[in-house]
Amino acid sequence: MDFEALDKDGRSLSVNQLDKNRWEIENAKNMTKISYWVEDTWDANVDELVFEPGGTNIEKDENVVLNNHGFFGYFDGMKHNKYEINVTRPENFYGSTGLTTIKTTGNIDQFTTDNYMDLVDAPIMYNVPDTTSFVIGGAEILISVYSKNKSATALEIAEDIKEILELQKEYLGGTLPVDKYAFIIYLYAGASGSGGSGALEHSYSSFYYLPEMSAERLSGFIVRVAAHEFFHIVTPLNIHSKEIGDFDYINPKMSKHLWMYEGVTEYFAGHVQVYGGMQTPQEYLEVIESKLTGANYFKDDLSFTELSLGCLDEHENQYGNVYQKGALIGMCLDILLRDYSDGKVGVKDMMLMLSEEYGKYKSFDDDKLFDKIAKLSSSEIRTFFTNHVEGTTELPLKEVLNKVGITFKKDVTIKEITLGGISLSYNPETKRLFVADVSNINEFGKSLGYKTNDELISVNVVKIEVDKAQEQMDEFKKNTKPGDKVEVIVARKEKGKMKTKKLKGKAILVEKAKKYLIEFNDNATKEQLLIRNAWLGQK
Repeated sequence: MDFEALDKDGRSLSVNQLDKNRWEIENAKNMTKISYWVEDTWDANVDELVFEPGGTNIEKDENVVLNNHGFFGYFDGMKHNKYEINVTRPENFYGSTGLTTIKTTGNIDQFTTDNYMDLVDAPIMYNVPDTTSFVIGGAEILISVYSKNKSATALEIAEDIKEILELQKEYLGGTLPVDKYAFIIYLYAGASGSGGSGALEHSYSSFYYLPEMSAERLSGFIVRVAAHEFFHIVTPLNIHSKEIGDFDYINPKMSKHLWMYEGVTEYFAGHVQVYGGMQTPQEYLEVIESKLTGANYFKDDLSFTELSLGCLDEHENQYGNVYQKGALIGMCLDILLRDYSDGKVGVKDMMLMLSEEYGKYKSFDDDKLFDKIAKLSSSEIRTFFTNHVEGTTELPLKEVLNKVGITFKKDVTIKEITLGGISLSYNPETKRLFVADVSNINEFGKSLGYKTNDELISVNVVKIEVDKAQEQMDEFKKNTKPGDKVEVIVARKEKGKMKTKKLKGKAILVEKAKKYLIEFNDNATKEQLLIRNAWLGQK
């Protein structure tokens, strides 16, 4: 690292590295300057890989990613001091960030923050700019994209993000609680260094590290992830415990409320789409079923507060459940609050109340949040937290969903139209989906005569588009009845040449085991419909 501390005459002061993150400087009262080199993490030769959205990148003349905890530290007792960072950049580079306190002189950008926490909460990406911006709900939204091969542009991606942000604005009451928000997107070519891809949220920005592909192919993923990351402007930005508000970077202490920070945020990201009309209620039930299925891969008898407290070590392998069971906790809480208030108050209203109570600069006591929420709602809500979030009792899904006229069943057998029970994969050379596995092929698939490596061209004259394949297959299932004629056109390799083949059959209902089944009850009562419609935003 070549860490060096100098006095006013340029003489080196004695320094001692205490551990991976700390240096001790002797006679520090005489120090006027420290200097050191930084190795970026994205291509570092280390055993402990860093997930790229939380790491650093230095690629000369191309791109520099400043996740500021990877470049700057703080002195003991000075974490709450104001920070000023001056960055000298190439003339043609632009620094994309969620920070608003920027002053530019020539090719020097000056950033100021109120404290160290705000500095590390604000990544900056430098490169030749591909940006666009627009205003929604009083907030300036910046979209910044780096793609070496120009596979997608900021303008293209902005079209998808605008729609979901408009819904989120209305969901949060018509305005957004930030002045500026930045979507910072790095599209990488080749393989990911860490083996992963995804995004990390910040108070006023989110950083995305995704494989290069067209904007059309990125669309669905970007919308889903952006919806989640953007909702973090509610929590933890405006609702957080002391453990988060005054984070201990040397000896991290976690809050017990990941159910809220991540779980409720993930719930919002899905719920806003049905509440705002982007999804139908039936489609939303499928989202809930997917969360139920996802949660099934994790420990259900682990207290969610314990998971949260131990997510950095003991329960690290259970962290993914915050996006599955955590979202289901958010759903249950929303329905219970709606039921208690005759549909008038939901979890989003509760979060806005908490935002007004606390806000960015006031932290809550970790041990008192459940009591605070119960005070705003009812003692039944406190019992729910005691049993199902602090405790290990499974979520009362059957009882909760019944309040909105939805039936909940486990381990059932259903009959449905399928495409044949084949497993599909993607051929990047032909840009088609192909039959990768027929080990679970059903009677309908056998009647069509699928073969491994068949490439799908069309189903009933509908051309299969990779970006829309799931949607097209869902439409096929919805619109096809038993006995209907089905024609699948595939490209099949015969004697070294690709030939077009027509596969024909008649649709049949196939039995399928299902772990969870939730359905709207056609005989729901007037009271159940009242709560359901308020919950789903139906008129």
